[in-house]
Amino acid sequence: MALPLTPPSTLELLQGWCGERRAAGQRLLGLSAPPGSGKTWLARQLPGVAALSLDDLYWPQPRLGRGRRGLPGSHDLPRLMAVLDGFRREGRVLAPRFDKALADGAGDRAGEQWLQGDQLLLEGWCLGAEGSDALAAYGPVWDRLDAVLVLLAPSPGRVLRWRLQAEARQRRRGGAVLAAREVTAMMQAFAAAVPPAATLARLQRTPRRPTWMMPLDGRRRPAGPLICVRS
Repeated sequence: MALPLTPPSTLELLQGWCGERRAAGQRLLGLSAPPGSGKTWLARQLPGVAALSLDDLYWPQPRLGRGRRGLPGSHDLPRLMAVLDGFRREGRVLAPRFDKALADGAGDRAGEQWLQGDQLLLEGWCLGAEGSDALAAYGPVWDRLDAVLVLLAPSPGRVLRWRLQAEARQRRRGGAVLAAREVTAMMQAFAAAVPPAATLARLQRTPRRPTWMMPLDGRRRPAGPLICVRS
C-alpha cells in the first residue's frame, strides 16, 4: 500500500520558487509576509540566497524612536536602494544589521553585514504593497525587485498572535522586548497606515511586477498552492 504523500513545507515551496526565479535570470527577489509569520527564518535557510530583512534598514536610534518599527517612514530608504543596486552590480554588498533587543526592546542598529550570493531575498511585512499614500516613497524600492512572493495570513487576529509569540521567543532568549500593549498598538498602527485588505487587493488585481501568492494556515504552513498573479 502506498504511503500518503507529505505536503511540501513553506520552506520547500520558497526554495523551489527561488530556483525558478534564478533560472529566469531574476536576482533581486521580495518576500512579503505578515509580522511573526517566520519570513526572516525562512529567508535565512536558502542556500545561495543572501537574506536581507526590511527590518535591518530601520533608522538608528534616536531617530527611530520607540514603538514605530515597521511603520512607513521608519526605514532608511536611500541606504536600502543603494544596497539593492550594489548587489545587482556586484553580487556582494555591505548592509546594516538591526537588533530588536537593543534600546530596551525598541531596537537599534548593530553594525554591518556582508551579503553575497546568486540572489538577494528582501523580506518584509509590507513589501510590494501598493495603494496607500503612506507607502508612496517605497515605490522606487519595490520597482527594483524582479519578483515578489506574498504569504497571506488566515486572519488579522492570527497575525497579532504570531507577533506576540515572536516577542515571547525573544524574551525567553533573554532579550529586551516590547510590552504586549506596545505590540498591539504597533499592529493597530500598521493596519491604519497600510490597510491589509486594500493593499493586498491591489496586488492581486494589478501587480506592477511578477508576483506570486500563497495562503498560510494558523500554524504558518501552506494552506494552498503558489498562485501566479503576474509572470
